[in-house]
Amino acid sequence: MHLKKLMNILATEGKCEPYPCIKDIVENGLSLDRFAEGDRRPNRNETAIFLAAWCKSMGFAPEVYSDWLIDFAVDVLSGISSSAPSQIRHSTKSNIKYIHRSDVPFSCNCKNNIFKAFCSLDCPVYGEMEEIYLRSLEVEQKRIERLQQIKEESTTYQDTEPPPSTELYEQQFDEAVTLITQYIKKGYIKTEITVFLNEKGFKTAAGHDWKLGDVSRIAATKGLTIAKRKRWGHSKL
Repeated sequence: MHLKKLMNILATEGKCEPYPCIKDIVENGLSLDRFAEGDRRPNRNETAIFLAAWCKSMGFAPEVYSDWLIDFAVDVLSGISSSAPSQIRHSTKSNIKYIHRSDVPFSCNCKNNIFKAFCSLDCPVYGEMEEIYLRSLEVEQKRIERLQQIKEESTTYQDTEPPPSTELYEQQFDEAVTLITQYIKKGYIKTEITVFLNEKGFKTAAGHDWKLGDVSRIAATKGLTIAKRKRWGHSKL
C-alpha cells in the first residue's frame, strides 16, 4: 500500500523509481531479522529522517510527501517504537521540518547502510554514494587517530597540569548551536528546542544531553530572546 502510494507520487512528479534501499524499506519496513544479536538497530526517527532526506534529494517539497511519510511512520515504523500514534505523527512532522530547514544531505552508505536494506550496483547513485561513504570513513579514521593522540599526549602531563581538551563533541556542539540559533529566531520555545536536540542525538560540549538551562545559556551568549509561547502545534508544512 505505502509503496504503491510512493510510486504514484513519483509518477505524478515525473521522477524515476525509488532506489533499491528505499523501495526495500518502504515495502518491507525495518527487517529486524537481518540484524545479528548485538547489532545496533536504527530507530523510528532515524528511518523517517532517512526517507525524508531522500524525498528532499528528489526535489520534493514537504507538502508533496509529508502525508505519505507520516502514514508510513504510523502504520509501519510504529512496530519499532513505543510511542503513541499522535506522538509519531508529531515527531515525523518535526523530522520533515528538520530536513528541509537544514543542510543534511541524503547519504545511504550503499551496502553498509544502517538499515541493512537491499543495495544494488545498478542503483543510479551507487558510485556517488560509495564515494561519500569512503570519504566519511576517512574523516572518522582521522578523528579516531586524533583522539588517540590526545589520549597518549595527556599521559605525559604532570598531575598539576590540566589535560588537553579532547574536542570530542566540538563539531556536533557547533552544529547544535547553529540549530538553536535558527530555531530561536523562528520563534520556538526552549522546551521544544531541547527535545529536538536530544531526539536527534546532539550532545553538549561536555558530551551530555541538552537541558533547558543549556539552551538558555546559548541564547544569552548570542544575545537572543527565546519565545515564551508554544508555536509548533500551530505550524504547518
